[in-house]
Amino acid sequence: MKYNLNHLSLAVRLALTVSVFAAAGAVQAQDSTTGDTAATNQATPAPAEKSKTKNLSAVVVTGSLIRRVDAETSSPVVTVDRAAITNAGNPTLGNVLQALPSISGNATNTQNNTNGGGVASPSLEGGDGAARISLRGLGVNRTLVLIDGQRMANADVNMIPQSMIERVDVLAEGASTVYGSDAIGGVVNFILRKDYKGVEASINGGISSHGDGQRHGLSIVGGLSGDNYNIVGGLDYNKYDAALASQRKFSANPLYLSSGALTASGSSTIPTGKIQLPASFANQYGCTVKNGKILVTKAQGDGSSQSDYRCDHYPAGSDAYNYNTYNYIQTAQQRTDAFVLGSYKLTDNLTFFADAFFNHTQSAGQDAPAPTAVGDGWYVAASNPINPFGVTFGTDPANPTDPNSGYGLNMRLTGAGTRLHTYDTQNVQISTGLRGAFGQSSWNWDATINYGHANRLQRNYNELNIAQFQGAINSGVNIFDQANEPALKGLVNNPVYVYTNATKQVQFDANGELWDLPAGSMQLAVGALYRKQLMNYTVTPDAVLDLTTGTCQILQEGCGSPGRGSENVKEVYAESLIPLLSQQPGAYSLNLDVGVRYSKYDTSGTTTNGKIAVEWRPIADLLVRGTVSQVFRAPNLDELYDGITLVQPNLNDPCVGLTAAQLAQHAAACQFVPVGWVNTNAQVNTYYAGARTVGQSLKPEQGKSIDFGMVYSPNWMEGLSTSVDFWHIYLSDLLTPIAASTVVNACFANNSSPYCSLIHRYGTNTQQAGDVNVIDTPVVNLGNLSTSGIDFTLNYKIPHFDLGSVNPGDFKAGFASTYLSTYNNTATPGQQDAETVNYAGTYSQQFGNMARWRGTLTFNWALGNWSAQWQTRYINHLTNLNADAAIPGTNLPMASVMYHSIQLGYAIPSWHTRIDVGVDNLSDKIPPLVYQNGTNYNVDASTYDTLGRYYWARATVKF
Repeated sequence: MKYNLNHLSLAVRLALTVSVFAAAGAVQAQDSTTGDTAATNQATPAPAEKSKTKNLSAVVVTGSLIRRVDAETSSPVVTVDRAAITNAGNPTLGNVLQALPSISGNATNTQNNTNGGGVASPSLEGGDGAARISLRGLGVNRTLVLIDGQRMANADVNMIPQSMIERVDVLAEGASTVYGSDAIGGVVNFILRKDYKGVEASINGGISSHGDGQRHGLSIVGGLSGDNYNIVGGLDYNKYDAALASQRKFSANPLYLSSGALTASGSSTIPTGKIQLPASFANQYGCTVKNGKILVTKAQGDGSSQSDYRCDHYPAGSDAYNYNTYNYIQTAQQRTDAFVLGSYKLTDNLTFFADAFFNHTQSAGQDAPAPTAVGDGWYVAASNPINPFGVTFGTDPANPTDPNSGYGLNMRLTGAGTRLHTYDTQNVQISTGLRGAFGQSSWNWDATINYGHANRLQRNYNELNIAQFQGAINSGVNIFDQANEPALKGLVNNPVYVYTNATKQVQFDANGELWDLPAGSMQLAVGALYRKQLMNYTVTPDAVLDLTTGTCQILQEGCGSPGRGSENVKEVYAESLIPLLSQQPGAYSLNLDVGVRYSKYDTSGTTTNGKIAVEWRPIADLLVRGTVSQVFRAPNLDELYDGITLVQPNLNDPCVGLTAAQLAQHAAACQFVPVGWVNTNAQVNTYYAGARTVGQSLKPEQGKSIDFGMVYSPNWMEGLSTSVDFWHIYLSDLLTPIAASTVVNACFANNSSPYCSLIHRYGTNTQQAGDVNVIDTPVVNLGNLSTSGIDFTLNYKIPHFDLGSVNPGDFKAGFASTYLSTYNNTATPGQQDAETVNYAGTYSQQFGNMARWRGTLTFNWALGNWSAQWQTRYINHLTNLNADAAIPGTNLPMASVMYHSIQLGYAIPSWHTRIDVGVDNLSDKIPPLVYQNGTNYNVDASTYDTLGRYYWARATVKF
C-alpha cells in the first residue's frame, strides 16, 4: 500500500492534541444536535448502549450494513437535505450535487454537447440531458449511485424526480465491502420520502440574463399514511430550452492559443472549399507554393470558372469556419417522471414495500454541418463538368495510377443541413420485497428484488451518405456552389443507435445483536445477493463500421459497431460492530467496525475485500474516526463488450529507418517493415473496443481507501458542529482504453508483450508494406492512480437572540471544503520510462478539473413567514496543461472562480402557499478560458457555469 505518511502523522497528532485539550476542559456533556444546512455533517453523540441498539428507530445508515441510531459513524457522510435541494431552485438534481466540493474531474452534465457517434458507453456521451457524478475526480464509473441503497440501471441523477427525495447522502470514501463494485470514489445514496400526508403542487420557471436557457416545470406529490400503511406518489415535468454558444462572448468563436498568440478562428474546412492545386497555378492566383502545391477557395460565382477562386487565407483567420455558431452551451431537454412509494404492514413482524418510478427524457445536441474531404471515400474526376481545374481531386477508382490525380479537396457541407443528434431515453426502476423481524428478538431481515431498465435511442440527423454524394457528383451536382444545390439536402442519412441495459437483483440481509459485552451489544449484519446485468447496443446498417476499410456508408465520425453482453454476480458479505469501551475515562465510547465481502463475477473472476473502522469518543462531544478498506471495480459491460469504433490518432512509429539487425531485434513490433522504411502516414487507424470484443480478458481494479477524521460538537456551544477528514485512495490495474502509442512502444520494448497481437501491418507483398493497417486499442488493465486530500466542514445554528424589541430572526451557517493534495497517475507502470504525474491543481483533457481547493459557504435566515439563503461556491485557481497548441508542454494559469447565489422565500399561510425567487451566478461570472482544450466552448463545461446570471421563481401550494 502506498500512502503519504506525512499526512497520516499529521492527522494522528492533530487528533491527539484536540482530544487532550477537549478532555482537559470538558465537563460531563449532554447530547446535542445541530440544525440542517446545505451540506450537513451532523453529530449525535451516543455511547454503544444496549438499550439504544434495540431501539426500533435504528436504521441502516449510508456507508454501513449495521442498523444504527447514531447520526455519526466511522463513515464521513455529507447530507444534502430536502431544504437545501429546494433552496437551490433547480428542478434537476445534477446541478445541485455537482457543486459539492468533493466532486471534481470530468463529469457529464447538461452543458455538454458532444456527439458520441458510434460509441455505446453513456459515460462517453454528451447532449443526452444526463448528469453523472465523479467523486474525488475518479470518474463517473468509480462513483456508485443508489436509491435507498439499491443500484440504478442508469446512473443519470437528473432522471430522479426531485419531489420523491427526502435527502441525499454523499459518502466520499471507498465502500466496496458495503456496496460492492464501483464504490471507489464513494457513494451517492438518494433516500426517498416516507409517511408523507397531504398534497403538494409546485410550478417553477427561470431564464438567464441573456434571455435564453429558459426553463419551466411543475410537480405534484400526494401521500396517505395510517397505522399499517403509507403511500406516496407523484408526477414531475420539467423542460429546458437550448442556449447557443454564440450568445456568449467567451464561446462565440473557437479560441486558439498558438505561439503565445490568441486567435478567434475556427475550422479550416469551410463552405467554399479548400482546394489543392499543382504549383503550375501559382502565378495565376499569386499563392505561396508549399510542398509543390497551392491552396485556393471559391470567392465568387458558381465555382464553374477558375476566375471564381482566390488564394486560401487560413490560418490567418479570414477563411476559418465558426462552428460555435451551432453548438449548445445548454442542451435542449424535457423530462416526465412518475413515481409511487409505499409499504403495508401485513403483521407485527412482516411488512411489504414497493418503490417504483418511470422517467422519460428527451434531449438534443447540435453540431455544425458536416465537414468532409476526398479522403472520406469520394472524388471529383478531372473530366467532370463541375470541375474547372483539369485535375482529379482524390483518386478515381477507374484510373488509380493517373499522375494528375490525388489532389486534396475538403469542404463544409452547409447545403446538407445542420447535424442534430437527439436522444430519447426511458428509465424504469422498481424495488420491492418484504422486511420483518425474527420474533421478539433484535434481529431484522430484508428480502429485496430490484429491477432497473434503461433504453436510450439516439438519432443523428443529416449525416452525409458517401455513395449518394459520389453519385450526385458524377451526375453533375455542383458541390462548389452549395447554396444553389437543393439536391444536397437529400444526400443524407439519419442513423439510429440504441443502447439498452438492465439490472436484475435479488438480495437478502439480516441484522441484529449477537451477544452483550460490557460496553454494549455486539451487532452483526450478513447478506447475500445475486445480480444479472445485460447490455445491448445496436446500430442501423448505414452506420456499421466495415473493419476491412475503416468506413461505413456515412462519414467515419458516425461509424460504430453493435455490442452485446451480460454478466452474473454472486456476493456474500458481513459486517460487525463491536463496542469495546463505554463511559470510561478518556473513552466515552470506543467501537470497532469490521466487514468483508466476497464477490464472484462470471466475466472477471473473484475478489475478496475487507474493511476495519474505529469510532472513538474520548468525550461525548468529540468523535475520532478512521477507516481502512479494500476497494475494487469490476469491468462494466461497456468495457467488456463495446463494439468496435474507429479512432485516428497520430503515431510516431519507432520502426522508422531501422537496420536489418534492429528490425530483427524488434521483430514483433516491426513485422513486415522493410530496411530503412520511412512511414508516410503519421495518422493511423485504431479500433477502440471492449476487451471481450477483441478476445482480451480483464480483471477488476484493486486498491485501498483510507480515511481518518474527527467530528466535534461542543456542548458548550449549542448548534455548532465541525469535522475534518484526511483521505487517501490508491488504485492499480486501472481499466482504461489503451493508446496506440502505448501498444507500439510496449511491443517495441518487449517482443513478448501481450500488446504485440494488437498491431496489424500491411504484408510484404503489398504496396504499403510495413505501414500500420490498424491497431486494436481495447480497454485493458493498465496504470496506477492515487489521490489524497482533506475535507473540512463547519455548521452552526446560531442561538436565537433579540435586539431589544427587534427580532432579527434565526440564522444558520454552513461551510464545506475539500483540499486536493495529490492526484498521481502512472500511465504505464513497470516500464523504464514510466512517469508519475501529479495532476492536483491542474486542468487536463484526460482527467478534467483538479483544482486544489473547492468550497461552499451557505447562510440561512428565517423570520416568521420570510426566509432567505446566500450561497457562495469557490473553485481555486489551477494550471491549464498543454494550453498552447504550437509549443508542447506549455502550461498557463487559470483564474479562481467564485459564484454567488441568493434565494428569498415567503409563505402565505391563508393560501397554504409559498413563493420562492432566486438568482444564480449573481455577479454573472464568466468561466476561465481553456481555449480549444475545452470541448467546443473554450471552457471546462463540466465544472464552470456557462449560462451566466440566471433568474428563477417557484410557487408551491399544499393541501
